[in-house]
Amino acid sequence: MTTLAVPGATLTYDVTGRGPVLLLVPGGPADAAVFTALRPLLAEDHTVVAYDPRGLSRSPLDGKPGGDTIREHADDVHRLLAEVGPADVLASSGGAITMLDHVLRHPGDVRTVVLHEPPVSRYLPAGALDGPDIPALFREQGVGPAFAAFMASLGIDPAPPLDLGAEGNFAYFFGHLMPATGAYDPDLDALRATSARLVVAVGEKSTGQLAHETGLGLAADLGLAAEPFPGDHGGFMAEPVAFAARLREVLEGR
Repeated sequence: MTTLAVPGATLTYDVTGRGPVLLLVPGGPADAAVFTALRPLLAEDHTVVAYDPRGLSRSPLDGKPGGDTIREHADDVHRLLAEVGPADVLASSGGAITMLDHVLRHPGDVRTVVLHEPPVSRYLPAGALDGPDIPALFREQGVGPAFAAFMASLGIDPAPPLDLGAEGNFAYFFGHLMPATGAYDPDLDALRATSARLVVAVGEKSTGQLAHETGLGLAADLGLAAEPFPGDHGGFMAEPVAFAARLREVLEGR
């Protein structure tokens, strides 16, 4: 475990393995722990770097969050890669939104960026946002009701008990990350011109789910074929062996 002081926060990250650097970027309220099953498989031939984004788990804020959440997270990736070196990247869900912004600001940091089911709002089907305004629910009623609504939006109803250890992560997510991610509208022309190699990945078992559909939409607009990966939105947790093998193929250009 290593820490890195950045403006407004302290990032905590873990480094395992040896070989070319591979950065793992979690999404939503998640932290490096979501990659626990995947990391040792990739560390056989990569230096794997996994971190907790600012405001989550082991990466506390120094004060209040800033006003440009996505840019702060993208610049944090730049600062982290200045420490560990240029990298290939696997970015999950909201972490893929962070990397879309990052490659526009700091394309020289990365080689291949695998964007796993990026939830770009412009590609949501009609009616997808007809449910409750979860960030507003959080502001008005707190973490518990917002968490229940969020789980219901994912098709998990009733919601499981909210882990007290994760409550702070969800508060930061509902209050800052979720609205910023939903509002993010990528510059497609700039993304098409970036020097980084972009790969949009979608789960083989998530067909019809919102993040799968937004991934397909982004890939099409970038002129790319969406690459199938094992499992669903959390395939790297449920099917880590197959997911790691597929990731290696993609990083090798196969």
